[in-house]
Amino acid sequence: MLPRRPFSASPGLHRRQRTLLLFVALASAACASNPVLRRATLITDADKAARATLASEGSLDASKIPARSFAVLPFTVAGRDTLLRPLGFGLADLLVGDLAKSPDLHLVERMRTDAMLRELRLVDEGITDPKQAPRVGKLVGARRILIGDASATPTGGIRLSARVVDVIAGTVQELVTADAPLDRVIDAEKALALLVFERLGITLTPAQRLSVEQRQSTQLAALVAYGRGVQAESRGDAAGALAAFDEASRLDAAFSAARTQASAVPTSSSSSSKSSASSAVRVADLAAQAVNAPIAVKLPEAVDAPLASGSLLALIFIIRVVP
Repeated sequence: MLPRRPFSASPGLHRRQRTLLLFVALASAACASNPVLRRATLITDADKAARATLASEGSLDASKIPARSFAVLPFTVAGRDTLLRPLGFGLADLLVGDLAKSPDLHLVERMRTDAMLRELRLVDEGITDPKQAPRVGKLVGARRILIGDASATPTGGIRLSARVVDVIAGTVQELVTADAPLDRVIDAEKALALLVFERLGITLTPAQRLSVEQRQSTQLAALVAYGRGVQAESRGDAAGALAAFDEASRLDAAFSAARTQASAVPTSSSSSSKSSASSAVRVADLAAQAVNAPIAVKLPEAVDAPLASGSLLALIFIIRVVP
């Protein structure tokens, strides 16, 4: 009986596998630099974290929530008003930015609150009953949570109303309201921010107050487009969010918040971005090892590395057959 010869791959097969792995690495790198895919990855990661928190809800200790933690939920709007509804999302997001100007408040990231609202099926319904707020605050890690609504005034303007709920004590801070003409809707958001600081007993420095009072945009169309972007992202629609942010920045080139959202993933989510980037690097490393190593390459590991972190949503495999 003749001795068995060790397996030896043909040069053509080796070249085909090299080509395959190199394209995996290139596709992964391309995905890591794609704003839509990067944002979709962050949304997926936030959803996973929200599900994990919800699963362990019974073991959460509200007394350990940092005292200065604060969350703002989207303003609810009665009915399906196509103008006020996106404004309710956009103005709440801008309010987060203004409240963050004071170091006395530590704002919970919107992506985190959005993910929890998706898990609780409250994105479209919103929270109108203050009795629901303590549970949401406990789940997102906020000691106090702002809930409010946006409505039309009899004169055709807009009214923003807000309450602040203490998650541990269960108390509700008195209602504060701010009105403005519709074409100056941003004035209502600014007035509300200053009223919230006042009700919370927070004194702003002159520089902080000046920063809060700066108008991100005075163009109603741009603010509505921005609100559509926030609304789309709250539903987990990364592509729709970026398209709306692009429109907002096109309508008002000075709208810095819209430009930031349209050009890149929010900086507050840098840790997730680093995770996505590390996955792409891992795939590239595996491909390089495959090129320089013997034919026995663990191809599944090279393919699964980015999929495990959610950083790779699609791959195009191109194999060139060498005769």
